[in-house]
Amino acid sequence: MSRPVTVAAALVTAVAVPVAVAWWLRGRYVLVTVQGESMLPTYRPGDRVLVRRVPASALRTGQIVVAGWPGERQVPSRRPRIGRPVPDEGWLIKRIAALPGDPVPPDLPASGGWQVGRLSGSAAGEGVPAATVPPGRLVLLGDNRAASHDSRQVGYFAHADVLGVVKRKVASTGH
Repeated sequence: MSRPVTVAAALVTAVAVPVAVAWWLRGRYVLVTVQGESMLPTYRPGDRVLVRRVPASALRTGQIVVAGWPGERQVPSRRPRIGRPVPDEGWLIKRIAALPGDPVPPDLPASGGWQVGRLSGSAAGEGVPAATVPPGRLVLLGDNRAASHDSRQVGYFAHADVLGVVKRKVASTGH
């Protein structure tokens, strides 16, 4: 190979590899700005968080997720088209309190469909039926319960409502 061809190939590789990596990352990670005080003290308004898109099978109790309001928000596909970033407004940042099959947390109201999916026997073993989270649903709660609008008011969230799991805070503004 002649020297000009080798240099040209190196330049193309130097540009193509970072572009390919950025394209791959863009389909898996999203930056979202925290709005509101529902996750205080964990996250504050203005914090920017890195969110990784994950399948429903990867969700675990205690993880913090970004989700849309139940049935109201279309979660973007895993690979958004070029130039079409995930909009920053309207996402909720909440902690997973219960997954499908888990008992519904006791501090949730008994109305609004919480009794869907009964499990015989309670955690205490008293034989009293306990409400369980139905398949494909999650219970999401804010860390700052006094300022959070979450499953206590709107009921279950669907797996499809979840954009992804918060991996870390990457920036902070507005404090």
